[in-house]
Amino acid sequence: MTVTSEKQGKKKSKTTVDIVLKPNPLDQTCIHPESYDIAMRFLSFIGGTLCEIGKPEMQQKINSSLEKEGIEKTAERLQTTAHTLQVIIDGLSQPESFDFRTEFDKPDFKRSIVCLEDLQVGTVLTGKVENATLFGIFVDIGVGKSGLIPIRNVTEAKLSKTKKRRSLGLGPGERVEVRVLNIDIPRSRITLDLIRVL
Repeated sequence: MTVTSEKQGKKKSKTTVDIVLKPNPLDQTCIHPESYDIAMRFLSFIGGTLCEIGKPEMQQKINSSLEKEGIEKTAERLQTTAHTLQVIIDGLSQPESFDFRTEFDKPDFKRSIVCLEDLQVGTVLTGKVENATLFGIFVDIGVGKSGLIPIRNVTEAKLSKTKKRRSLGLGPGERVEVRVLNIDIPRSRITLDLIRVL
């Protein structure tokens, strides 16, 4: 009788399972993952499928469903708010490659000002809000380094009267007109004053 024994120290081969994770089509929409369950219930309610996101047939199904009951009643039926349902409807209606950021206007950078050294105190420029923090607003003014509008320089009087705002905050992508207050070249810092929101 022959007994074959494996050499000690030889590792057992692990069985590998190839799992292909398919992305959820809802990930490509503005719908928050916490609302996916409501979105799926809405889809089955209107007789739609994930493959139809952003297609004309989806829009037709949404329209015919809302014509029958309206958004308030449909939201009630799905045990959600009309606002959440509107976001879901927007997400399901938008084309697959839709990106809301493409609607942002591009700032008009001055061609004569391309680097920090070109700036002068008092220069008026247009820029695009890049980030908002508790201490100020960072604005791209086209010199390769964002300038900072200290929060004390953001006042209600300087904000647009046409846009309703819940706070004094400015959001990424908003176009602003600013004045250069201070340039610290060694530390690469630019301090700006907000003139107005464009």
